[in-house]
Amino acid sequence: MELNVGSEVQRGWRVLAVAGELDIDTVPVLSARLDADVTGSHAVLDLAQLDFMDSTGLALVLDWHRRLLEAGGQLRIAAAQGPVRRLFELADVAEVLSLFESVDVAVQEAVETPH
Repeated sequence: MELNVGSEVQRGWRVLAVAGELDIDTVPVLSARLDADVTGSHAVLDLAQLDFMDSTGLALVLDWHRRLLEAGGQLRIAAAQGPVRRLFELADVAEVLSLFESVDVAVQEAVETPH
């Protein structure tokens, strides 16, 4: 299976729409897009079209969560469905990650800019 990643900015948040399967074979695709597109410290992963994620995908998400948190920002997860949402719950990271029902809700809060 392949992984497709779209990227845009909404309300100051870099939104990456991830579709397909995120596993050991496709993690490098998302990793490269995150490295290239996330130049600030605020990003949203739109997982509405992500059908599957394994532990390597989860590790990448957690790594980016940590990186953006250390940079004073935040990684938000939007629209995780079925097995992907269940993985977050089983791994007991749903409370650590900022999960939102949709991208619209995830980007509603304005990005705080440092003074």
